[in-house]
Parts: sequence; C-alpha cells; structure tokens
Amino acid sequence: MDLQKIIEYVHKKYKRRTLGKNADYIPELKKIDPQAYAISICNVDGTFYNVGDTNDEFTIQSVSKIFSLALALKTVGIAGVKKLIGAEQTAEKFNSIGAIEDSKNHTINSFENGGAIATTSIMYEKNKAKFEKKIFDNMSKFAGRELHYSRKLYHSEIANADRNRAIAYLLKSYDRFYGNVEDTLDVYTKQCAALVTSKDIALMAATLANDGINPKTHKRVVEKKYIPYILKHMSESGMYEYSETWMTEVGIHAKSGVGGAILMVVPGLMGIGIISPPLDEHGNSAKGILTAKELSKHLRLGAYRS
Repeated sequence: MDLQKIIEYVHKKYKRRTLGKNADYIPELKKIDPQAYAISICNVDGTFYNVGDTNDEFTIQSVSKIFSLALALKTVGIAGVKKLIGAEQTAEKFNSIGAIEDSKNHTINSFENGGAIATTSIMYEKNKAKFEKKIFDNMSKFAGRELHYSRKLYHSEIANADRNRAIAYLLKSYDRFYGNVEDTLDVYTKQCAALVTSKDIALMAATLANDGINPKTHKRVVEKKYIPYILKHMSESGMYEYSETWMTEVGIHAKSGVGGAILMVVPGLMGIGIISPPLDEHGNSAKGILTAKELSKHLRLGAYRS
C-alpha cells in the first residue's frame, strides 16, 4: 500500500475539520495555532512519510511520560517500578487528587500526573543540572537529535503548577515520592515542555516498535525486555480515562499529551506521530483521534487488522 497517499488522503479529509479546543489551564498552550495539523509515519527501517506541519515544533507534554518510564525501568528494573509506582488503572481524570487518595498505592501508574512526577523522581539527583540532563539525554536518544524545552511554555506551566505541586507533596506524605519535590517538579515541567515535531514523535514511537533500537541512529535506546511493560502501560493508561474505548475502537498502543500530540506504536512495523492541538473532554487531541481511527482503518492496523 502507498503510505504517503494514505496519509495525504487522511490529512486532506480532516484538515479543515474544527473539533475541540486548546488546553486553557496553561496560558501558552491556549495560544498555539488550533489549525496546526501534522501526520508522520516512521517505519522500523527508518523510512519516513510526512504530511502537514511536520517541521513545526510543539511541546511533548504527557507523551514524555513514556520516556521517563523507560528510564525508570533502566534505573530500577520492572520489579522496582512496580514497587515504587505500580500500574493500577483508573477511570478518573489524569490529575485527580481524589484518585490518589482512593488508590491503594497512591501513585496509581506512571502516566497519571502523580505517578508520572514520582516516576521522574526515581532518577533524582541532588545536582539539578545533572538530573535535568539525564532526563533530556534520554528523550533525545529516542528522538535521534538533541531536544530542548520551550522556555515560554515552561514558565507558563510552572506558574500554574499548584495542582501538580499539591499532588507531589501529597505523595511525599505517603512516602511515595523519591526526590526533592521542588527540584523534581521543575525538571518534570521542563520535560513536558520539550519541543518536538510530528517526525520526532514518529521516530520515538518507531524506536519502541523496533524493540528499543532507534531506526535513524541504529543505537539501542531501551532494552528489549522493557518494551512489553511500556506498551502494556500505554494500552491501559495511555489515553487517560478514554484508554479502554481507544483500545476497542483503534487498538494501537498510544500515548497522548495536552499539547495535541498522539504517539502510536505498531510493534515490528512502525511508529506514528499525529499533532493537532485542540483537545476533547478527556484531554486527547480531538482531530488526532479521528485521524488515528482513519489511519488504522486504511492501514488495517489494531482494531481493523484483517
């Protein structure tokens, strides 16, 4: 099948469709062009297919949680992550304080905000510059290039981080946080403000699809034994409380972010990166979900696999 023609068809079909609205609880995210729209596919052999605003950079936001989880697995292993964070599923909002209180392990999983910040805290170092470098070096290896963060987005997010700060201190009160709260929150916020293109997202996804070897650099970024844990986490919690419906209707391992990105992994085949900033009621890219369904249908992937 002609992948380029397929993504061009899907992009043309939805380009002018108006759905959802930009995240408004972070002022800088609200300012992003709602018409921005990009689709990228990277096969495990490193071949790219792109359409739309694929050279424009957007903040990675919660998609970054995949890579902090991968680094945590490298740091403490699967047993360590299960013990320190856990992998519970929840139908609550990703930043719900009530869900943390009600959960037996309190951290819930590595993709809910509390568990995600706690996951980043596993890599904590007293030297904050080294701590930050460790997080960004890891993400950069997945992207095949050096990533930097948007200072405007970072300052906008950290100025509106009271809820995440409250969550982090709540976890600390339960002994479920593993570094200095303020330093970890700062590094986590920069992590979420990392700038990526849809091509970066597709390559990062393709690295997971390729058993942890980056198709562009040909370097191993994460051990193969950790990939099933990461993909299972994505299937169960990657799309927030919409995850179960997503797996039924699309059926592809995925992770979304409030910047409008969706990362999709098709093991052994490809990585897919979609960017469209306006979000639905769950915090997922509204147009991105329609795009993912259409791509899955035409490519016969996931729920549409023959």
